[in-house]
Amino acid sequence: MENYSEYIIPAILVVAVILIIVISYYYSPKSRIMRQLKKVRRKPIHSVRENEYVKIVGKAKNKTSVTPLSAPLSKRPCVYYHVKVEKKGDKSWHTIIDDILFQDFYIQTTSESALVELNLTRKKQKLVHLVADHNAKSGFLKDADNTLEQYLQQHNKKSTNFLGLNRTLRYTERIIEIDEEIAVMGIGKWKTIDTPLDSYSDSRIVTLSGTEKQKLLVTDEPKAMEPVRRKL
Repeated sequence: MENYSEYIIPAILVVAVILIIVISYYYSPKSRIMRQLKKVRRKPIHSVRENEYVKIVGKAKNKTSVTPLSAPLSKRPCVYYHVKVEKKGDKSWHTIIDDILFQDFYIQTTSESALVELNLTRKKQKLVHLVADHNAKSGFLKDADNTLEQYLQQHNKKSTNFLGLNRTLRYTERIIEIDEEIAVMGIGKWKTIDTPLDSYSDSRIVTLSGTEKQKLLVTDEPKAMEPVRRKL
C-alpha cells in the first residue's frame, strides 16, 4: 500500500488538470456558441416572428451613416475588433493589452437585412467568438514594426524594456470584416421606422439582441455557417 501512496497525489493532480482543461473548453465562448448554433437551422429574415430566438447567416455590413472601424493592426475596415497583446514571462504569457471595440451593424442575406444591436446588448447578454486571422510577433532579433509600435504607445506600452532590449511579445487580432460571412443568433424584434435606414427601404426592420438566458451569439467560425441537417 505504501508503494502506491506516493503515486496518489500526482495522479490526483493530473486528473484535476485534465478536468480543468475539459471544463474550460466546454464553457468557452466558442464551445457554447457552437453547441447552440449546431442545433438550429438558419431562418430567412422576413419570416422571423416577434421575440423569436433565431439564427441568421449572412454578410456583415456597416451602417452607412457610421464610419466603419479600422482594425488596429491590419487596418482592415470592420464593425468589431478584438486585439490582444501578450508578454512572455518566465513560465507563461501575460496579457498586457485586451482591446475590444465594436458598433451596431447589419447582417445581410441576399436582399434582406437585420440590425445586430451589439451596443444595446449588455456584456452578460452576448457571446462573441471570432477566428484569429492576423498575428504578429516581436522580440529577440525582431523589432516591432511602426504599426505595432504605434499601437503599443497608444496603450502606454513599449516593445523594449528599460535596457532597450526587445520584449518578447505576441499580437493577435480578431475582427468582423465588412462583407465577411458570419452567423448571428438573437432575439428578433420588429421595429417600425419613420424614415428608411441607410439603404434599407422598408418601414419595418428586424433587430437582433439578447438576454442573459437567450444570449446574442456572434461568430465567424466557418462550421457555424454549415447547414443543419434535418433529423430523420
